[in-house]
Amino acid sequence: MGYEVKKEGMTQQKWDEMKRIARDNVCGECGAELTVHTVAERGTIEVGCLIPGHHGFIERETYTEAFRRGTEVHPAIQAAIERKMIPKDELGRAMNLLALRYPDAIKDTATAALFIIDCSRLDLDPLISPAEAVPVAFTSRKKDKSGNVIEEKTTIQMIITEDGWLSMAARGCKEDWNGPPRTMRLEEYLTTLKENEGKTLEQIQVIAKEIKKSACKDENAWYYLAIGRSKSMTEDAVVPGWFTERDMKKAERGNLPSAQEPGNQARVRSIKKWVRHVYPQCRQKMKELTAEWYQRAEGIKAAQQYIDAEYQLISPLEGGEEQKQEGEPIKAMAHESREPSAATISPPKEALPKTVAPTKTPPIFKNWGELAQAAQNLGVMPSDVFKRARVKKWEDFADYRDAWNYVEEIVTERTQSPKML
Repeated sequence: MGYEVKKEGMTQQKWDEMKRIARDNVCGECGAELTVHTVAERGTIEVGCLIPGHHGFIERETYTEAFRRGTEVHPAIQAAIERKMIPKDELGRAMNLLALRYPDAIKDTATAALFIIDCSRLDLDPLISPAEAVPVAFTSRKKDKSGNVIEEKTTIQMIITEDGWLSMAARGCKEDWNGPPRTMRLEEYLTTLKENEGKTLEQIQVIAKEIKKSACKDENAWYYLAIGRSKSMTEDAVVPGWFTERDMKKAERGNLPSAQEPGNQARVRSIKKWVRHVYPQCRQKMKELTAEWYQRAEGIKAAQQYIDAEYQLISPLEGGEEQKQEGEPIKAMAHESREPSAATISPPKEALPKTVAPTKTPPIFKNWGELAQAAQNLGVMPSDVFKRARVKKWEDFADYRDAWNYVEEIVTERTQSPKML
């Protein structure tokens, strides 16, 4: 079973999405081609594998993606890919190529050089196809009382693409890399759970709407799940990503590509979040750099929001994703972790002693009171944790481990990054 829609509920947008899924993906279990076909007994149209019981999609891997993720390719193919990559030892030529590729964002040598340096630090390439990083320009204008522009400031923000995150994980965690995750819509995932065996499509959709409403306050949101594990994990991590109707309106106003493919945007978000969760090395690698980006974008609200949306799991642009899922019926979703913005941390009145370090293994708590006391023993007040996680009370967390992750993050940043306090 794959993405399934009642015939009477089929729209042009859903049909286009199904065709794109079949074109760009293969079966997540056997690698077979996906087809759009009719399921006569249910009166539905479905895109998925024809083998019964197979669920989920994996994006078709190009030679470029395979090469960037450490797979050996034919020398001739490798040479062709490397010719398109950003020149490593010719900064002038690299800047010119970058300006030609992204004329709307790269308008001066300083901007180009800074962007290339950022790409080099993360080992990402903006010139290959599909690009691993893309520059986006944000501008703010200060006007006088007459409405005349007296000051204009532009900042270039790097957006790491889905392919960039996956390639970064594959190259940075070679021994633990286990391939990209399967992705599937929430409705399809629900059909794989034993407790939902025998339920009709209508019943599944009711459950899905309840989950969406709880997770992002929009029962009609596009909601995807990325499912997979690293080699060192024993269970799959199931990480959601969504795109709400509010996001859709913003995308339409800004004439953004996501307005045409909202389902794909939700899928991409789930994959990016999955990488940050399953391969935390990528998350740590981004912390210092995102803090720099945030400082560069000082005074440009749109850029700061974009940084939060793209590189953190707390995101006002993802339909209120900072709200914790309550009453979540999907047990595996407890694996989701949220990353706070390092640049938005409020300085505490008293810094922790440098001798304090977080525990590597989360302690076992009997109740929230014990967890709160343990946090205070490390100098972390409940208000610090709530502000970081964007919640109002301890019970808003998925479990004790979820809450303790935030405590450890705060302690780590205070002890290892005193310059940010």
